[in-house]
Amino acid sequence: MGYYRALIFALGYLGATEAQFNNPKGVDIWCGKAYRPANSSFDPGGWFVEPPISPVPLLNLRVRPRMSIYLETDNEASLLIDASISQQIGQPLPGNSTGYASESSKSLDVEIFSNGATIGKTSVNLGATNMELPVDLGQFACGFDGQNISILATLDGTHTYNASTQLFRLPAPEDYGSVSRMDNLYGGLWIQREDEPWRHIFPYTYYVQWSLYWDSNVTTLDDFAALGYNVIHIVPTGSLGEKPFPWDQFEPYLQRADELGLYLQYDVLWEPENITGMLEQVERLKRHRSLLLWYQSDEPDGKGNPPDSTGQAYDRIRALDPYHPASLALNCHDFHYAEYARGGDIITPDVYPISTNTSFSTVYGTVCNATYGCCGCDGCAGEFEDIAGRLDAYRRRDALLGWSKAQWFAPQAFGNETFWARYPTAAEEVVMTLLAVNHGAKGIVMWNYPTTPDILDVTNRLAGVLTSGTVAGFLLGAPATETLSVDGASRVDAALWVDKTASLALLSIVNLNYGNINSAIKIMAPDGIRFTSISDSLWGDLSWDVENESALSSVNGMLGLQVSILLVNIAVGQ
Repeated sequence: MGYYRALIFALGYLGATEAQFNNPKGVDIWCGKAYRPANSSFDPGGWFVEPPISPVPLLNLRVRPRMSIYLETDNEASLLIDASISQQIGQPLPGNSTGYASESSKSLDVEIFSNGATIGKTSVNLGATNMELPVDLGQFACGFDGQNISILATLDGTHTYNASTQLFRLPAPEDYGSVSRMDNLYGGLWIQREDEPWRHIFPYTYYVQWSLYWDSNVTTLDDFAALGYNVIHIVPTGSLGEKPFPWDQFEPYLQRADELGLYLQYDVLWEPENITGMLEQVERLKRHRSLLLWYQSDEPDGKGNPPDSTGQAYDRIRALDPYHPASLALNCHDFHYAEYARGGDIITPDVYPISTNTSFSTVYGTVCNATYGCCGCDGCAGEFEDIAGRLDAYRRRDALLGWSKAQWFAPQAFGNETFWARYPTAAEEVVMTLLAVNHGAKGIVMWNYPTTPDILDVTNRLAGVLTSGTVAGFLLGAPATETLSVDGASRVDAALWVDKTASLALLSIVNLNYGNINSAIKIMAPDGIRFTSISDSLWGDLSWDVENESALSSVNGMLGLQVSILLVNIAVGQ
């Protein structure tokens, strides 16, 4: 993670990049682009091409299981059905665009099939998304092959549409210490340890290099856990990069992580030219009680790994271990996204906009643009909005590809090196993190630890908030409304998670301005929600008031980079 680590690998992949991409022989690339002064610009290719705009509205009918896997011991299962109207993907709707795009009262009759037999029927409103339909899990065979499920939707009794998916009902692994899975409704990660019930987890942690911290003593795990972080990611530098892998040195850390209740995002050292090391590690660690998920590739798009390498790695990992998902980090704004992202259930963009010149490389002395140069933050403007824009762009691409991937984020917690003139401040760290959460990040892994005392102090405190049962319950178990309307100021980002059953909502408000906002601002309630009172303030000391149940207001504005996290009592309805 981060350009410094990536440089270690860059020359090793030059041969692969020459064969795979548009760079002339001998030209080093990052995100497909030449960056050395001796080389000229060329079209790197790999752009994500969106489907064309359709002249008629399209029905984007989708079906998928609520959970990425189920166990034979689970008692409940459900399917998620979308009947959204799209301009780019799906099957044509009858009639004109005005008629069907606006008639939310229309519904589809949906029949669900498995292996040719009808297993259910329901009705879905045209335009609806994430309609959850319970299904009897016991009717599906238990095994490692997915159970084919298809749906047939009928509109107006004459027009038919279809979609399909697979549901996995796996044998309960008696020799596994943990099993984890993805929630396709809210994007969260769920884990079950041995005989414990399933529970969701919002990961909040740092990437920590083995040779810079962990290898000094196994008690570093105790120190790290005491700070409030719930996951560890050990970057395999130093002796962990040696072959054969030093299991005798590493095993005590795994045992201590078990005792401390820490979860592990394990870096499998995936190298396109050498799959043996990855397979050995997966086979050895897949039954470990601390294992949460696999981390199979770090910035493969930046390094120019073969585009199909992440997908191949994913397939090999899943063949050995279908009981844990895989993640990877992507660095590029737009370089073979579909190919690289295929390799992860979770995609972690790393966008580092603080204290870097995004138009001129201070390392290589060249300009940076869409076809040339490397400035440490690909396709960035050097603003906080780079973070929101990257997460939004990746999620949009996923939707166009028909994927249900989750996103995490890697905030910048480093500086004073290569492209970055300084470390972020504590306030900048919080803004980056909460902005990512506002835009759908379901986990946070900062690069990297150790960091400055100010950053560490604020992230220690933030860990207690984001990993709490209350906040994680909203972020991983409630629908979100992003980019709420804000009156009285620009560059204030707000998101809301609503639990209608509890009449309670979580509200996150982030001021992206370095300067103070000295006039009153209002955070407007979304349609169908009324703010009734403030239940609690979880982060920040700014005073907010309910105004006519339609908004929260701060008459004194907000300080620069100020953040508020609130629990708000709500009522449903206009």
